Amino acid sequence: MRVKQSVIAIASVVVIFGTVFVTSIMGVWKTTNTKEPAKYTSGEFAGQYDPSDIRGSYTFGEVSDLFDIPLAELGGAFGVESGKEATFACKDLESIYLAAKAAGKEVGTGSVQLFVALYNGLPADLTAESYFPEPAQQILLDAKKMNQEQIDYVSSHLVPLEAATDTPVSTNETEGEPLIKGSTTFNEMIALGVSKEEIETAIGTKITDTSKIIREFCTEKGLEFATVKTQIQTLVEQK
Repeated sequence: MRVKQSVIAIASVVVIFGTVFVTSIMGVWKTTNTKEPAKYTSGEFAGQYDPSDIRGSYTFGEVSDLFDIPLAELGGAFGVESGKEATFACKDLESIYLAAKAAGKEVGTGSVQLFVALYNGLPADLTAESYFPEPAQQILLDAKKMNQEQIDYVSSHLVPLEAATDTPVSTNETEGEPLIKGSTTFNEMIALGVSKEEIETAIGTKITDTSKIIREFCTEKGLEFATVKTQIQTLVEQK
């Protein structure tokens, strides 16, 4: 018996849309990718979202909504540009705090996880070495949810906000040591543990703007870039 093409077409539509309808009712079919971290399953905080399940793909806007933290405070704590907080992904913190990471003080998704826990008075793992930009300290103190151990932890795990940069600090692939390039700023070197005063002493002149690219500074001051680079590199190596 030969089945008409029109019958087959109608049957296919019924099967496809019928499946969608049934699975939608059952909550299986999802048309959007909803982000929802795991929840505590027991204890005092059972039923609340667990900050340790915040993923790098979560935006600050999503974290703000999920954990009821004002977006401006969350963005301000991590030095995210005003107006861009909602779409800023947690994983992107590492790309703007490369200098801090090079100094062994990583600001990343783990920092957001810990910040959220401390801000909301949730269980916080202090065994991990997560760092925060300096503005985060006052915001956490104002939230008044931390105990003394947590306050001490935060105060000892801060990096200057000036360490934030869109320009990576290049490394010598052979020796693994910082190497100043043409786009490197003074702030990147300061983030590696060298003070502004030490740099000024080494190069013999004052620095009024530490966000300045070192090569451009040398051009303006009539200094030899290669010489200044070596002087600052030596300071970094000593650290």
